[in-house]
Amino acid sequence: MESRESELKGLGADFVFGFVQSVDGERDPRNLLLAFQIARKIIHGGYDLGKFTEELFEVTSCYFPIDFSPPPNDPHGITQEELILALRAVLTGTPRFAEFLLPLIIEKLDSDVQSAKVDSLQTLTACASVYEHKELAEFLPGLWASLRREVFQTASERVESAGLAALGALTACISRSVLNSDSEDYLNVFLDLVLKDCQHHLCEPDLKLVWPSAKLLQATSTASYRASHRVAAAIMPSLIEQYNSRTQVSHTSQLGHSISVSVDASLPFLTVGNDLSQFRESDFSHCDSATPSQKHSQQAVRQRCLTALAAVSSQPSVVQESTPVLLQVLTTSHTGMCTGSFSLEEVISVCHNLQRIAEHAQDTEETGRIFHDIIIPRLLGLALQAAMRDHPSPLVEESVLSAMVPVISTTCARLQSQLAGQTASRAVSLFLDGDMSFLPENAFPSQIQILKQAGDSWRQSQMVCLLMGCVCSLPRSVEVPQMDRLLLELEELSCTCDHPFSYTSAAKCYAGLVNKRPAGECSSPVLDLSLVNCAWLSSLTDKLFSLLSDSELGSLAADGFSLLMSDSPDVLNRGCNADVRIMYRQRFFTENSAKLVQGFNSAAQEKKSGYLKALSHIVNYLPRQVQLTELPALLPLLLEALSCPDQAVQLSTLSCLQPVLMDPPSALITHAKTLIFTHEGRFVSLSSSSQKVRIASLRCIHALSRFPEHEVRLGPGLVLRALAVPLDDLKRMVRSEAVVARNEWFLLGSPGGR
Repeated sequence: MESRESELKGLGADFVFGFVQSVDGERDPRNLLLAFQIARKIIHGGYDLGKFTEELFEVTSCYFPIDFSPPPNDPHGITQEELILALRAVLTGTPRFAEFLLPLIIEKLDSDVQSAKVDSLQTLTACASVYEHKELAEFLPGLWASLRREVFQTASERVESAGLAALGALTACISRSVLNSDSEDYLNVFLDLVLKDCQHHLCEPDLKLVWPSAKLLQATSTASYRASHRVAAAIMPSLIEQYNSRTQVSHTSQLGHSISVSVDASLPFLTVGNDLSQFRESDFSHCDSATPSQKHSQQAVRQRCLTALAAVSSQPSVVQESTPVLLQVLTTSHTGMCTGSFSLEEVISVCHNLQRIAEHAQDTEETGRIFHDIIIPRLLGLALQAAMRDHPSPLVEESVLSAMVPVISTTCARLQSQLAGQTASRAVSLFLDGDMSFLPENAFPSQIQILKQAGDSWRQSQMVCLLMGCVCSLPRSVEVPQMDRLLLELEELSCTCDHPFSYTSAAKCYAGLVNKRPAGECSSPVLDLSLVNCAWLSSLTDKLFSLLSDSELGSLAADGFSLLMSDSPDVLNRGCNADVRIMYRQRFFTENSAKLVQGFNSAAQEKKSGYLKALSHIVNYLPRQVQLTELPALLPLLLEALSCPDQAVQLSTLSCLQPVLMDPPSALITHAKTLIFTHEGRFVSLSSSSQKVRIASLRCIHALSRFPEHEVRLGPGLVLRALAVPLDDLKRMVRSEAVVARNEWFLLGSPGGR
């Protein structure tokens, strides 16, 4: 067929007839695999099937579905999966097989054999990418009945997943049909079948068919734009009506989840509609009459609904409708209008959903104005109200404020220059001068100094984290007003405040502003910054080095190196428009590694742990290629770090070594003997009280089994004895890692090993 294709095609349908005769009755899997490949070539190569289309289908489909178990030690290596895929490529190769294949699939779906069902459903999914609606139209009722049965009645997740995938593929295929004025809309016909059998189950939460129905509707909705709108328009109004009218928490829980599933299914296509305002008006009205267990269930429902609401908020018109719902939750939790209804987790979840909207909403001026004019002022106002009130409020919790920061920073990073400049000016005026004119419900004292801590004013000073979100993520082209004065205030707060969250946020904000200053421009003098400031201002690393030998601050100073080397999630990252230079980690290592080794060698024995911890942090964050180059020279120090009693040092060092040991450089292999014979002592701490350290140790031992056999030939007996202990560990994950590692070492050098 490769060298004489034109001659074979010249035979016309006679060649196909001859092929059918030669394949008929074949049972050898080798010949069948070749026959399927030839049949596929005939179909796709433009050969004339003539009147033998059905014969070609019959001679190949008689093997469907494939039921083949290769004999043990099969020298040919032919698998069942190979035969299945080869036959599927033939059966789904041409729409001319549709009238024969689709009835066959419907028939095979009645089988009691699970593998036959899965194969049939996967073949149907493959058909949908080749066929058009006209090939499917006649068989849609039968196909839907079979798919519905498999999802409603099956106990196999594999069959259910294959059925849902097939349903989505069918819907997508029908959606591609081009409608004429006199043609029938097969998509509507098919969706009518689906809705007729599924829609009524969603409003009967006590029945077990709720979730199968929701899954079927979800699979249908995700297939196309038209299907999404058709299904959403049919089910959303009734679901929301039921949600608002039901009083039992169990019912509203089920309905809320159904709404969430339905909305999630429509995410790629959904636009704003009247149902959004209807859902907003429900206002979570069932919260007061629920028992504690019911409240927990209801909180989960509300979180799912709010998450779904945020997920569809991509267009400005939707954002304008959905964000007031989320902000209302924050307001209600603060004012206590619905006592005990909103947990701290729900408030944090609302902030995460606002962040999701800020990340995924269309980047338009209209969206920017919604955040600039409504959301940011509302968040600042609510936080300030909570800070100035005496009674407890979730909005003064560190976790809630930390969740608000990315909402503001994500928004400010995407604002147009004019709006970004206005936001910066407002935020700076609020925190420096107490200008609250832009805040909603402005009922605050005329004189307020947020950045000044006096007595128990940590509630106000910790709001500096929100200032950080406003000014540290702005585009670099936006000038922050009163920069020098702001830096002085932040410096004072970070050095004099005794509230950890406040002075840490102030230091971060200081670092973010300094990072945005043009190169060569000096900031205000800094003489006595706290340790946190030192970690954020990399120009003062000498201070960190001098503190590594301090008995009280050595460990904290070593953690500062981790801070310098790691990615900053909230300030110093490219998402916040910070100036992050390439290869800064490598440059920092090159400039400071010798100084670190020198300090370690000169320090007293009891003060070496700080240097070891710092070295471990630095090496752990280096790119892998740099680790491979530098690790052999630093290996003695890293082994010394494993003898340090600080479990954080041990874990960091083991995490650094393990990926390198998986594919070690030649220089490291020469240290294999040293690594092996320190297992029971310093190198791998199998007796550590930390589960994470024990797991990391076992992974390193496992990695060492990959070394060349002649390099570790003296070690297996010692390692196997050491690994016998963690086999009886109280933690299952430790035992599992021990089994894997011991198996590899046991097989080392044997025919079945490496």
